[in-house]
Amino acid sequence: MSGAAVVFLTSLSALPVSYIWDTIAHLKDQRLIFLTSCISFGVVTAVPYFVLRKKVQKVDQFLLCLLLFQSVLSLAIAMENDGLIAEFLGYYLREGEPYLKTAHGTMISYWDGIAHYGMYLMMLAAVSWNQSFHDVGLYWAGSFAYSKLVLILAVLIGKEGARLPFLLHFPILAICAVMLMRFLSEKLDESCQIQRELNKEGTRKVTTLSIWKRPFDLTLFVYYGFASCFTLFRFSAAMGSEMALAKWYCEKLEPYLTDPLPYARTQLMVQTFYFVPYNVLSMYSLVRMGQAWVTRWSLVYAGAAAQGQFSFMGSSFHYRTPYIHRLPQTGSARLLFWIFNGLLFAVPQVAAYRCLNNPNFYLQQQEPEPVEHVNSVVGNGASLLSAKKIE
Repeated sequence: MSGAAVVFLTSLSALPVSYIWDTIAHLKDQRLIFLTSCISFGVVTAVPYFVLRKKVQKVDQFLLCLLLFQSVLSLAIAMENDGLIAEFLGYYLREGEPYLKTAHGTMISYWDGIAHYGMYLMMLAAVSWNQSFHDVGLYWAGSFAYSKLVLILAVLIGKEGARLPFLLHFPILAICAVMLMRFLSEKLDESCQIQRELNKEGTRKVTTLSIWKRPFDLTLFVYYGFASCFTLFRFSAAMGSEMALAKWYCEKLEPYLTDPLPYARTQLMVQTFYFVPYNVLSMYSLVRMGQAWVTRWSLVYAGAAAQGQFSFMGSSFHYRTPYIHRLPQTGSARLLFWIFNGLLFAVPQVAAYRCLNNPNFYLQQQEPEPVEHVNSVVGNGASLLSAKKIE
């Protein structure tokens, strides 16, 4: 049996394990729940090692086995919250991690159980075929880190407080940070290789056309400016701004911003501190070519934007959100909601796709204007000054 098959089948053991967790949770002992969870994660990670001990093994297989297992558990949590299954993790959610029973917790669990699971399978296939998977890895790292960061901050500032099982999120977040550093390094090596190939081919450094002559880049430039201003506006509205426009927006378009649970406010706080600086730097990269960092961080940003918008939009509709904080039923509110949030979801994906398919713009240095052109401009200026002096 191949390593990929063993890892995949091991991840499916999350369903019977979740039933066992729920049985143990009836004991109402936080320490026992935490200990059982740690043992389960350790056993799941060790299973591929003992099954494949006579074959060549890779560290990635063990990490992906743990992440796949956790992803299946997340899907079980989401389905338990929506009543699609029962008696798997219900008691664990009530006693261990009640913050996952919220609308936001349900949405991030769906995303982890479906979107992240698909990414893990893609990475697992790449490991089996000895191929690189840093592009998928960067997208996953942005999505995963963003979801955990928002969840952790919201729990820490929330009224329910953190319980002992809450600590289980930190080892997985540390794994994500280590893998992110590795993916960034691999993507940097790929960019350097492309630059060396361009030099070998004798490709000339091109002079960038003005952004006014590049409609697609101009559209991205306008979007980044809009996204920055819109994020700052929504953050101020969520924090209780006294502006009439902010109050109207929260009341008529996105009442979820005033939800007493801290998830919406925490999400917009993270976007303000991280997304807004990225948007400003991206605007600069569109004006001044040669910003190689964009080819790496655009994937991280796209993953974070996709996960964040999915959670935000889903929570605005979910039945666990109080009715007064859900999206209003008026047609204008729904239209503007989908336009604004759809742009925040879709455009980062388009920008990341552009970086993957046309990296030369970001990897080539801008060539200064030809010397002859500069001399002609200087000469024309000098002649005009001389003419004025003669007059």
